[in-house]
Amino acid sequence: MTKALVRRAAFMTLKIHVEEPLALNAELTSNLASLAFQKDGPALSAQRFAWTYTRGYDDVKVVSAFSDGSKIGQLGCLFKTFVLNDRECTAAELVDLFVSPDYRSTKVASLLYKEMKTIVAQKDAQLIFAYANAGASVLNRRHFRMDEATSLPVRLGLAPPLSFLRPGRLVSVRNDIEGVAQACIQCASPEASGIRLSLEQMKRRISSPVYRYLCATDGEVAILASPRIIRSVPLLLICATFAPARVGSSRSIRHLVHSLCRATSQSAYLYVGWNDAIGQGPGLGMPERLLKDKFVIQSNFLAQNRNRIERFELLDVDYG
Repeated sequence: MTKALVRRAAFMTLKIHVEEPLALNAELTSNLASLAFQKDGPALSAQRFAWTYTRGYDDVKVVSAFSDGSKIGQLGCLFKTFVLNDRECTAAELVDLFVSPDYRSTKVASLLYKEMKTIVAQKDAQLIFAYANAGASVLNRRHFRMDEATSLPVRLGLAPPLSFLRPGRLVSVRNDIEGVAQACIQCASPEASGIRLSLEQMKRRISSPVYRYLCATDGEVAILASPRIIRSVPLLLICATFAPARVGSSRSIRHLVHSLCRATSQSAYLYVGWNDAIGQGPGLGMPERLLKDKFVIQSNFLAQNRNRIERFELLDVDYG
């Protein structure tokens, strides 16, 4: 049977369901994602999907497409608390859109998005964003009017040898989930606009079975980081920074980052995003032309509200 006939037969039995996260088959989802993207790795592992949908976030919805009882595609959404203009509201992050190559079509994708639009409306989530690839970006614009593309600022730095470090404030490095979460939340500004996390939400967010998180704090500022390999380069990825408004000096920030580099034996670090409380952040800014759209967030609100969103970093995105 040709691919066209397979697709036509699939449409005759196509059904769209909202899957309960606890009932979702993570192994099947992982296999389908690997087939759809023609690759594998930690981000597409069964452990990652199981964690994302059942433990990593509070409120997750997954819309799936089935043909003859077999899952052929899905679209996920993570609902988060966002503070904007001194008001708490619900934000929706679209994630994990993929369809089996044999069934890939505008119809399948449109049905997935139609069902997800209903869910997003029920949640009254008016802020929508995604870290999307080119194909998903087109669908996001069409179905959710996500017309803004915001390039997150990226800064790269090298940690100096230990002998070159000047003594600073006493720094504590934590690598246990409880300690890391407490240090971050204690230093977070309660008034800052952007994604808001409780202590329990922070613990869930950094409990990934795929990536390891640690933080350095001097009691006033906390920096959350994770050792990664990006484009074959091992480095320390700075995922989030926490500080009361405008208290972190550039020297104290560098000292915390260098402490994390030493703790993880990393010589290079990458900081993606912004936190107005710490200024530009550590490292040197990288021009967008070198990034090749690597860290672009699609949304319906981020660019137009940049001056009113004080913190938006990789922790706020389903990146790792």
